[in-house]
Amino acid sequence: MRLTYACLLVFCLLIPDILSAQTPSTNETIVATFEKILRKKRDEWSKSNFNSIIFVPDGGLKQAVVFSQLKVTSFDSIALLLTPQEKSRKFLYFSPDPVDTITKNGEVQIKFPTGGFSYIEEKELAKNLTFKGDTIIYKTDSARSVRYPGSYGIRIMDDKEVTRSINTRLSYAWYLPEDYEYLSYTCNKKGYWQRQGSLIHFVGDFDENNFLFDIRFRKKHAQPAILQGRKVDFTKTIQVNGDHVDVFINDAQTEDGDIISLNLNGEWIVKGLVVSKAGAKIVVPLIHKKNYLVMHAENLGTIPPNTASMQINDGAKVHQIILNSDAGKSEGILFTRP
Repeated sequence: MRLTYACLLVFCLLIPDILSAQTPSTNETIVATFEKILRKKRDEWSKSNFNSIIFVPDGGLKQAVVFSQLKVTSFDSIALLLTPQEKSRKFLYFSPDPVDTITKNGEVQIKFPTGGFSYIEEKELAKNLTFKGDTIIYKTDSARSVRYPGSYGIRIMDDKEVTRSINTRLSYAWYLPEDYEYLSYTCNKKGYWQRQGSLIHFVGDFDENNFLFDIRFRKKHAQPAILQGRKVDFTKTIQVNGDHVDVFINDAQTEDGDIISLNLNGEWIVKGLVVSKAGAKIVVPLIHKKNYLVMHAENLGTIPPNTASMQINDGAKVHQIILNSDAGKSEGILFTRP
């Protein structure tokens, strides 16, 4: 059976509190809950070695609440080292309490008793996020360590021989807010991924170190029930395998001056198109697994309702569809892809 760390189960109990952590008082609730469960589970965890990180971005993607736990039973004491650049980190909680704090040459060393330590901190996300269209990319810091040459990314231990001798591995989890969805998640090191809904979990192989993660996600695009005050009826669902379809739009009946606009996944890709006998061809990109296209009537022409004939070529088949829209209702199409 594949390993699921106990701290990840603890995290699942805390999801409702963590996701609502928008104020200091709520952060105090998170800390209190973590502290209670950590006390209860400490003896159970004392027999194993692991480095666990649970990462929970907030809904605005401004910051994340991060739970970290380093558990090693092979040392009399262990410390969290902060470089001069890291001294501004915002810690909400430590367990157990540090036994000493030493500052030397600008570096802070926070010492803990035998067995390891846990902490919760708030992290700003801006420097780790890249936006490409509606795709959001999170990448782990890849800068090489000045203090430990050859080390980078997320490190379990800074010496490979030590990592091997204590037989430890990394557990790394993410939990996205409900209105986001994953597109992909990768790691540069060997291990395995698990996923359940908004939770993804990576367990690295033994002896692996210096982990870099690339996690891509986006805002969910729920199909609208109403668009610009008009009810939307989706009259057709088309399954496609490619990343786009070619759409030819024309007036297959009497040309009567109909003018339409097209909304794809919340964005207007065509505005004010006159539906004519000659027709017009557009390429509709399908970048998501579920996409919607809505035809919005800009007028009713001389023969209501506003009607457009669409020939949709998905590369394997041509679909013939007629959409009707008026001042109270718009019709649309759903596209799904693997």
